[in-house]
Amino acid sequence: MGVEFNMEDFAEFNRSLVKLSQSGSLQNFNKQVVKEMASVYVREAKLNTPVGKRSVKFMQNGQVQTKYFDSEHTRQSWSVGRYRLDDRTGRVRVFNTSSYASFLNDGHRQEVGRFLPWIGQSKGGVMQGGRLKKPWVDGAYMHEKAEKALSKNAKRIMEIALKKWIEKHGGF
Repeated sequence: MGVEFNMEDFAEFNRSLVKLSQSGSLQNFNKQVVKEMASVYVREAKLNTPVGKRSVKFMQNGQVQTKYFDSEHTRQSWSVGRYRLDDRTGRVRVFNTSSYASFLNDGHRQEVGRFLPWIGQSKGGVMQGGRLKKPWVDGAYMHEKAEKALSKNAKRIMEIALKKWIEKHGGF
């Protein structure tokens, strides 16, 4: 039992790859894959960014006040930077422009005992105020969760992009 190979087919395949590498098409493929990975990262980061429009009524100086919270801003502030090609590595920076994003991601300290009129016990739908009790608020770790999801799906993303790219350039 033997196996036969036609080496001319391999030579043709090699010539095709050399031709593609010299045409700049590989850089476009790299850019496409990096952008696809960045979009997956941003999607996961947005899904893990806590949001919620809400309002709280509280007493201040004997009057009922309303404080509105809108955390949707942080979710909408995810951005993707410009694509850069360094030697053979394509890079794109993913970041959040919200000034509060790092505190939301990593957690933050708070002043124990500080009085806030919009927390505490509710009486008749009006918050009576309360004091902060915990010195640390844990983060939501949006970056870490997005990075983990991207690492888990990176191989699949690259395989799909490679199949599309090969089909587009002759199917080999």
